Amino acid sequence: MKKYIFNTFYTLLILSGLCLQSCTELDLTQKDAANSGTWYQTKDQFRQSLNESYREVFWPLDEVYEGMDDDWQRRDVLNAIKAGNVSSEYAKSNTDWSNLYKGIARVLVVVNELENQTVLTEAESSQLLGEANFLRASFYSYLITHFGDVPFYEQELTVDESFEVARTPKEEIKLKLYEYYDKAAATLPVSYNGLQYATKGAAYAMKARLALYMGDFQIAATAAENCINLGEYELYEDYAELFEPTTKNSKETIFHIPRNTDLNIIRNDNVRDFLPRNHGGYAGRNPTWELLASYECIDGLPIDESPLFDPQNPFKNRDPRLLATIAPFGSLEDGDGLEPDSGSNFMDIEHNPHPNAKLVRDYENNIDIRNQDTRSIGAFAAFNGLLFKKGVTKDWKDYRTDPDLIIMRYADVLLMYAEAKIELNEIDQSVLNALNSVRDRAYANSPFTNPEITTTNQAELRYKVRSERRAELAFEGRRYMDLIRWRLAEKALTGYTYGLLNVTADANTDTPPTGPLMDNLVDKDLWFWGQTPQIDEDGLPDFTGLLNAGYCRTLNVTTFPERQYLFPIPEEDRLLNPNLTQNTGY
Repeated sequence: MKKYIFNTFYTLLILSGLCLQSCTELDLTQKDAANSGTWYQTKDQFRQSLNESYREVFWPLDEVYEGMDDDWQRRDVLNAIKAGNVSSEYAKSNTDWSNLYKGIARVLVVVNELENQTVLTEAESSQLLGEANFLRASFYSYLITHFGDVPFYEQELTVDESFEVARTPKEEIKLKLYEYYDKAAATLPVSYNGLQYATKGAAYAMKARLALYMGDFQIAATAAENCINLGEYELYEDYAELFEPTTKNSKETIFHIPRNTDLNIIRNDNVRDFLPRNHGGYAGRNPTWELLASYECIDGLPIDESPLFDPQNPFKNRDPRLLATIAPFGSLEDGDGLEPDSGSNFMDIEHNPHPNAKLVRDYENNIDIRNQDTRSIGAFAAFNGLLFKKGVTKDWKDYRTDPDLIIMRYADVLLMYAEAKIELNEIDQSVLNALNSVRDRAYANSPFTNPEITTTNQAELRYKVRSERRAELAFEGRRYMDLIRWRLAEKALTGYTYGLLNVTADANTDTPPTGPLMDNLVDKDLWFWGQTPQIDEDGLPDFTGLLNAGYCRTLNVTTFPERQYLFPIPEEDRLLNPNLTQNTGY
């Protein structure tokens, strides 16, 4: 009987024991893939088939490149999520749905063949089955957290069955996924010599992530604690360096997809959009003002409560992770002799968005160059004056780079453990230790000392752990689903995106800019922010005061309707299968 494999055609690429490649559209049957017992004659053939599931296309990240959350924006362009117009034809949800079911189908082929194979030892078969359980659990985890109830099956489907399968309640599916992760953890090794595949720690950690998303806090706490107790992982000593392309498979990494420029496994999608214009990029994708405002000051207080915060120098006396995430400017700490109109060295070129900074220093060549990253020179310089720094290095100037795609790291596990215990109101020293160890690392390479968290109040700690997740995991694909599971998306993603006031100046001269920016900010010594944004009880910044005072402008209106807490079921699949119901509101 012919088996159903979701529409896909691909070229098998074996790369250092891992099959990693880009996604393409596929035929009904995989003409070059192993999908029957005629292929599974050796250990290597089993290995090659399972390696397919370690391709980056099967591990989608939310908001990265998409601008789905409140941490970054693309100039004044809105993604469908923040525009509030997601439909059943939304490209991202349709692509994720399609790719993940392709991944599940491929894993099920291997699972089926493992049941009847005669070429593997018991240990080899056990490890491969453990990986298969890890992989299908991870693929289904993404589906149920984003789409809710979805078709669930543990055996390959016939073509006829594929057109009839209905959605299974996510509450039923999650129980099977916990079981898959448990089976994976029971059979997978703690570590490997050489090539890296899914491990025991990865199974525990991914189970914790799923359980946290599903509100099963006891399961999440136990799974995270199991990962911690392995003693296999440590926080990398330098937060900023952790995300650079040269930091491969660090001691903090629990599960990742490797990239390698020599083998053309790279990140080249939209790289120029993140690069400063002074470095040949477009500076089109930027951190939001909300993200900038969200980091604490070095006294552990939010910016609207800390006496250390200076709205004219928004990077001054702030959590060091801010300076590692967003390219800083102005004064950074007391006594540094810098002013609000000062720049900073970013990849050997001075970064300074101040409208009077017509020239900036090229430190590498010891010359001054025209500043393309201020809006008084470049009309398409960052609309809000901010640039991403996290993980961005000079190799990006070649428009291709190869940092590891980190799916799970130890800091995330520590924060998940703390959050689960806080929600259970089982607050003890282990919770404070988990939070403070992440903060200690953040401050380790700075002139400041971590203002340790000491409170045991549940509400205060809930605020703290949510702020920690935002500061620690910015731009790693976690913020969107955090907002979803905290039911804060309607609040955080409804309102405006903000930017600098327009500059009226002749970009071809050195005449100082005139107009609302000069009048309202620069001349009045109010650059960068004319006043301190307020932070609400959920840690969300409010720029209404600046807007009403005329110190900023809105770039566009954002809205997040309640229906978008779940992605829509793709309309194309529903047309083929009348048993697929739709999520409410689509």
